[in-house]
Amino acid sequence: MHHRLHDLPLEGFAIIVDGHAKTIFATREGARKAAVELKDRFPSIRIKIHDAATKHAELAR
Repeated sequence: MHHRLHDLPLEGFAIIVDGHAKTIFATREGARKAAVELKDRFPSIRIKIHDAATKHAELAR
């Protein structure tokens, strides 16, 4: 999936919900915790955690 550069943070971690960057976090753990809480509330959404340093996103579980 392609993300526009202005959608993704230049530092930290972002939660990507259904292909759209939503919230930025300073730590991976903060982003992971928020992603798990969202996934518990809305199981059908697709959530990824984007790492700005590596420019890589992984599915949140």
